[in-house]
Amino acid sequence: MRTIMAIVRTQRGSAVLLALGFMIFLLAVGGIAIDVAYQMAAIGEVERAMEAAALAGAGKLGFNDTVFSAVRAASQQYALLNPYHNAQALPINLNANTGNAPSGDIVLGVWTNSTRTFTPSLDGTVVNAVQCQWQTTIPTSWMRVLGFQTLPVRGQAIAVANPPQLPPPNSCVFPIGLSSCPFQNGGAFSSSGCGVPIKFVTSNGQAGSTNTAAWVNMSGGGTPNAQQLINQIAGARNGNCNDAPPSVGQDVGTNNGMANTVFQALKDAFIAKFNESKNANVNYVVKDVLDRTVYNGPGWQVYVPVIQTQCNANGTTQAIVNDHTIIGWTRFVMTQGWDTTGQSSGCVVSNPADAVTSPWCTNPPEELRGGASRSIFGYYECSMIESTPILDPVPRAALGNRIRLVKTY
Repeated sequence: MRTIMAIVRTQRGSAVLLALGFMIFLLAVGGIAIDVAYQMAAIGEVERAMEAAALAGAGKLGFNDTVFSAVRAASQQYALLNPYHNAQALPINLNANTGNAPSGDIVLGVWTNSTRTFTPSLDGTVVNAVQCQWQTTIPTSWMRVLGFQTLPVRGQAIAVANPPQLPPPNSCVFPIGLSSCPFQNGGAFSSSGCGVPIKFVTSNGQAGSTNTAAWVNMSGGGTPNAQQLINQIAGARNGNCNDAPPSVGQDVGTNNGMANTVFQALKDAFIAKFNESKNANVNYVVKDVLDRTVYNGPGWQVYVPVIQTQCNANGTTQAIVNDHTIIGWTRFVMTQGWDTTGQSSGCVVSNPADAVTSPWCTNPPEELRGGASRSIFGYYECSMIESTPILDPVPRAALGNRIRLVKTY
């Protein structure tokens, strides 16, 4: 009995027991750390795969829904090209999600940067973003003893392709602002105006006729004066263009009234530039929102701002006066002019390539009949512009040359 009590009271070997218990604890913590570290590494790799997939898809966005199949195919391809390191894992196969369910792997929609929100949409005229998301599980090693057989892995990324903030560097900007009304779609900006023929009637004597464009003060607010406009037109004609154009969000002064000297400068410049294009066999192709060619022929190509204007119930533009905000930039191809003042008698150039405005030379619309009238005709040209895009959605009259990644968390 005394011997047993002595053994119990002795402290020899207790350190070994404590060390053994501590080592078991360290091994458990280390095992959990290894599993969690592997999970974090897998999440990082899946995130990078989703970023690549979203960027690839956004790079295929255009101005209508005909590109959607190519968008989804590009996202699927780049997800497969960026696997995460797990020998037992399946490749990252994103479902096409043609129904565009919010929970799908590839979701098309509209990203609004100011509110940091992504709204799923299948309206090709407004879709500006691609969201890619994918989730799986990875097997555990040490955590199995605690009952955790797998750990979740998930990744998500949104890539945005938006219109440009400014026209391309060193491009010729022109002092005409195009109305936003052709790009309005139930109050939301769209590309429905792509390829739409426009008229800029400076004076026609007909009640109720409206412009789809107006003179613009490229220097900022305030009504543009004649000399400012003439200088801008001459600069565009001679290649000495405005090297500091106003950006999206800036207000500019407008004027859609009579400006005889300005229109004469525009008419002379247009005739010269049109004939240069025609004689050199330089044709400009303009497509509509459905990717159909609406014009293929000579003309004068410039870059002009799209300005926020008031629209009538039928989508036409109300009188454009006072200051208006620039909400986009677009390529503008002028194809015909009209002048019945003085000794002039109608269309100012011979342009058989223009299926829309050429008939007007022999059978002008009502608003150009009777009395002296002057007008310029052309087309909105939706295209890629080599310029940094704006952050928030604006009329898709063009696309910037960069794609951005954004996060919702």
